[in-house]
Amino acid sequence: MKKPIICLLLVIVLILGIGCDLFPYMGKEVYFYEMAGENNDPSSYRLKHRDGGHVIVMSRGRGVEVLSQTDAKKLIDHTEFSLTLGDDLLDPINDKTVDELGNTGWHVVQNFTLPELSVGTYTLIGVTEFLGEEEGLRTNEVTLEISSFLSF
Repeated sequence: MKKPIICLLLVIVLILGIGCDLFPYMGKEVYFYEMAGENNDPSSYRLKHRDGGHVIVMSRGRGVEVLSQTDAKKLIDHTEFSLTLGDDLLDPINDKTVDELGNTGWHVVQNFTLPELSVGTYTLIGVTEFLGEEEGLRTNEVTLEISSFLSF
């Protein structure tokens, strides 16, 4: 009698965990800075296959400086984001805005749609263009592995 109850409880916990995005790599929204390598080095990242795809959040702060909301808003017009998957330029979902990212202060952010991808390996390239006085580019290449729901 105990074994069926334990199995039922485990199934309930799994269903609730998946529904609440408690498991890593399962959420719809993914921050690109978490995917990108240190010092703009190429990196690898794994996402679970997700019906409907994912949302990739591109962001820009200012190095180690913690920006206020007002300072981050001033950077909106001096920031351009682009995100490509293989040879395809991905479309932004919204206009650039600002958001507070953890304890790192405020950042310029823009969301991009990462389409539903089948299990496999893809190349994702994110470019942040700094306009105005801080002209330059930051380019990050991520080898993105889409794994099945059941893989560990």
